[in-house]
Amino acid sequence: MYFLFDSSSFSFSLSLRPDAFYSLHSAEAIARLARLPRSKAVPAAIRGKEPLPPTQAALNFRKLRAQLAKDGWFKPNLFWEVFYVSSCILMAVGGTVAAMHGWTWTAITLIAFSMQQTGWVGHDLIHGRGTLKREIGYLLTGPINAFSRHWWSHKHNTHHVFTNYLGVDADVENDPVFHLFFPDEKDDVLYRKMQHWYFVPVASLLYFSWRSQSLQVAVASRQWRELAFFALNYFWLYQLGWAVALGSIYFAGFLVAIIVTATHQSEEMIDLSSSQPSEVAAPGGAYSFVECQFATTRDAKTSDPFTEWLWGGMQYQLEHHLFPIMPKYYYAQAAPIVEKFAKDNGLDYRVDTQIEILKRNINTLKFYAQQPPKEKKVQ
Repeated sequence: MYFLFDSSSFSFSLSLRPDAFYSLHSAEAIARLARLPRSKAVPAAIRGKEPLPPTQAALNFRKLRAQLAKDGWFKPNLFWEVFYVSSCILMAVGGTVAAMHGWTWTAITLIAFSMQQTGWVGHDLIHGRGTLKREIGYLLTGPINAFSRHWWSHKHNTHHVFTNYLGVDADVENDPVFHLFFPDEKDDVLYRKMQHWYFVPVASLLYFSWRSQSLQVAVASRQWRELAFFALNYFWLYQLGWAVALGSIYFAGFLVAIIVTATHQSEEMIDLSSSQPSEVAAPGGAYSFVECQFATTRDAKTSDPFTEWLWGGMQYQLEHHLFPIMPKYYYAQAAPIVEKFAKDNGLDYRVDTQIEILKRNINTLKFYAQQPPKEKKVQ
């Protein structure tokens, strides 16, 4: 499978191994691919850039994934599907009732938790798990969060394939607000030195940003069904009053932002434009799909049932990146299998407690808030 990518910062062509495609797509999508006509000649655009031979870890990963599929790890469990979807709806309904009675803080809390969990559940449902799950994801995330699947799929799937690739992965490209690298002097900003202080209040605007981007993309691409769901969401929030509406969106953004940033921001950043590729990168400075996930992703170990629920499966970020179409309620059981795979293949299985990983995230921002180290002159 071949992927061509152009960026304003640099332009490159990568020949991907099939692992990325098979990890992100449902069985029906894979069956559809098998029916497509195949080219007998290498396209001119990628001639001379054929895929590198798979690493041993990649070959072993393919065997592992095939065995997990055979054992039913990708099949949904009706109980957990109903539980997660209904819990999101019930919290939204409960928050609405609280708002009608004037219980502002209760309403904000319930609706924010509903919005946060809807983000996790919608993310899980839409992740290439078939037509029915995709439609349920539409019906859930549109009216509750006003998020665009069309926008999300493009942004998030790129993140999965090119995790932490600077200039490609939008999830780690948050400058000039947050820097995860030392910027060029001409691109530097005065407030970078304070980014670890303002991270939490500013990052909590995440849901406002995602809603805005979703609306812009849905309008530009004429996604009428999504816009209809958005209209329901805005009408609902309007009825709740500005304090509940804005408060719940902000609190939900906080609940998501502190989690989604913690599992990638402090890990390896891959800069293909650099003349000094990573020591652990594959030839040419680019990782294979499997090695990339282990190098750029860290799990979080939750300490109690509430935080296990709160993290919504994102505490098993590595398992999710390796098996994105696996339902999230299997990740806890899959984690020991992935840890053993890492040990058997000489890979680094990274995991911290939930407190340690949040501290690591803040310390990363603090590190890049400093003055850039001066390059030593060669004598």
